[in-house]
Amino acid sequence: MSERRRICLVGVRGVGKSTLVRSLVESMHDVDYVVGSAVLRELAGPEFARFDHLTPARKQRYREDAIRWMEDRQRATQMHILCDGHTALLDESTGRVTPVFTDLDCRFFRELILLEAPVELVLSRRASDPRKRRNLDPHVIASELQGERETCARLAREWKMTLHRLPPADDPEVAQRLLELLAP
Repeated sequence: MSERRRICLVGVRGVGKSTLVRSLVESMHDVDYVVGSAVLRELAGPEFARFDHLTPARKQRYREDAIRWMEDRQRATQMHILCDGHTALLDESTGRVTPVFTDLDCRFFRELILLEAPVELVLSRRASDPRKRRNLDPHVIASELQGERETCARLAREWKMTLHRLPPADDPEVAQRLLELLAP
């Protein structure tokens, strides 16, 4: 199984990770696309609605269960796995951007792909999506972008993961670049 890739596409909420991947999913042969928050939602059930307010130990358990779920899924599908996720998140209960990758995440994923965008684009995308409640303060968004970027780079360095940086989310070449990174 070691030849199967384990990739996490990371970026702040609203940067466009899911939109980007959904636009390419038909071209991603041999890649199993998983949305990390959907896995957490499934595992946490009703508790997911107040996830930020759960104890750190409880959040950690759900995150570790999500990795075990992905391990099982990859074993069953025998495909590369691409998970849409985060290395750091704004904790709404504290107002701080904090790392969320667990040791299991770091052992599971071998590659990180960072997607970023200008603050104004993230703000615009968040404001236009009324289904999701997200922070719209430009200073907070800038902190989230910085936290994701720094945490991603640190984890890649410390855990010897390959870090790929995509062009900004509004760059017309971003989709092509992601396909190139996912190519065998």
